[in-house]
Amino acid sequence: MFTSSSVNPDNTFTSGTLSQSNSKEGAAILTASGMVPGQSTDGTVTIENTGDVSGSFTLSASGLTDNPGPNGGKLSDVLELRIVETGVGGQTIYDGPFASMPKQSLGSWSAGEEHTYRFTVTFPNGGKPPSETTGDNAYQGSSTSITYTWDATSN
Repeated sequence: MFTSSSVNPDNTFTSGTLSQSNSKEGAAILTASGMVPGQSTDGTVTIENTGDVSGSFTLSASGLTDNPGPNGGKLSDVLELRIVETGVGGQTIYDGPFASMPKQSLGSWSAGEEHTYRFTVTFPNGGKPPSETTGDNAYQGSSTSITYTWDATSN
C-alpha cells in the first residue's frame, strides 16, 4: 500500500490600514480678523493617504457658528468660499456660499497619494450701504467659524 501527504502551514491573513495625515491637524486652515468688504483671505492644507490601502475621500463642513455684531448681520450669510485643488489642472472643488457647502467627494486615493487644497474666503463688497446699520454695515463686528472634516472609506 502506498500513501502520501503534503502540508500547507501558516496560511496567514492581515488587514490593511486606511489612515491620513493633515498638514494642519487640529488647527484652522485659514483665519482672518478685521475683514472689510472686498477683502479675501486664503490658506492651504495637504491631506495624504498614509495607509496601505486605497480609499474614497470626502470633505464636509459642520459646526457653523455665528456671532452677529451690534447691527445684527450674520457674517456667514455673506461670505463666499472657494476651494481649489492645487497642482496640475487646479480643479475647483467648491465655489459658492460659505455657509452651505455640501459634502464634497474628492475621489479615490491610492496609498501614499496626497492632495493640497487652497481655501479662499471672500467678503464681497456690497457697495455703499444705505444707512449706518444696513448693507455691508450690518456685518460690522460680526464673526463666524466652521469646522472642516476629511473622511476616508476603504475601497
